[in-house]
Amino acid sequence: MKPMIIKYTNYTDGIHDFEFNEDARTVGLAEPLFGNVNLLVRMDRSHSQIVLNCTLTLNAKFECDRCDEEFTAELKNDFKLIYLFGSDPGESKAVNLYYLTPEEDKIDLRPDVVDYAALSVPMKRLCKEDCRGLCPNCGANLNKEACNCTKEKVNPVWAPLLKLKNKSK
Repeated sequence: MKPMIIKYTNYTDGIHDFEFNEDARTVGLAEPLFGNVNLLVRMDRSHSQIVLNCTLTLNAKFECDRCDEEFTAELKNDFKLIYLFGSDPGESKAVNLYYLTPEEDKIDLRPDVVDYAALSVPMKRLCKEDCRGLCPNCGANLNKEACNCTKEKVNPVWAPLLKLKNKSK
């Protein structure tokens, strides 16, 4: 198992591909993420900069926000990191822009992998896009069974209007 570190001084200018595959715990990721973290990196190196195009793939275990069933999902996130050779001017607030000093010879991808893994977790966690959820009356999982509850619940605010409607018939 190779660590998620690229020793860029070993490579000439041009395109170089890397693949890293590590256990989520060794990368620093915790539940709900589990299993192996796969990172594909395409490094475009020139004399003044290094551009890393990354694809992160990992697995997570969630509970569905609609039906409360446990499910696993494969999460993906694509991101780009730019490294410039030289010292940090201190005024740049650019995201994913780093500076490499002459003393450095390695790029550690783990901090970015942890950040982008967290960003890949969806805010709404659904077991499937068309999840029907739970019946609000009896709590039956509508993906597995139909319930016999009365589907039409009337808000008490509208009761006087219903009385008028029934009188007009």
